[in-house]
Amino acid sequence: MDIEKLAEKLKDLIVGDLREELKGLKITLESVDKRLSSLEERQANLEGEVREIKRSIDYLNKRLDDTRAELKAEIAQNTQRIDEVNRRLDDTNKRIDETRAELKVEIAQNTQRMGEINKRIDFLYIEISNIKADINRAISQKEVLEDIFARLQRIEKRVFRIG
Repeated sequence: MDIEKLAEKLKDLIVGDLREELKGLKITLESVDKRLSSLEERQANLEGEVREIKRSIDYLNKRLDDTRAELKAEIAQNTQRIDEVNRRLDDTNKRIDETRAELKVEIAQNTQRMGEINKRIDFLYIEISNIKADINRAISQKEVLEDIFARLQRIEKRVFRIG
């Protein structure tokens, strides 16, 4: 019986130690369970935050896409306006070039005419100068002739009075 008692005592000791270890293990499991619950709760919060962040990102991406589309449309309109202004500038420059060419031709023609007119004026000036000289000679000759005529009349009067 001693063996039985010893076996009984050994059994009590082992069972007691096992109970103590089970209590420690139970406390450890409870602690781990609380940590797991806390981690699960934290994970659920993080998942909620991640979903909220994803929604925000999706909203921002949609706003960016909308803004990109608006800006693209505005850029297209501005490009169209710029193209229209450039076309009008090109048309205006073409008309300016055509007008410049026409004016060059007209200026060249007018310059040629002015040269011809200046030649005619020079010719007419020389002719007028010659005519003026002729008139002055004629006037001078007329005065001489009038003087001769007057003298002849006086001589005639004298001759006829004497005779």
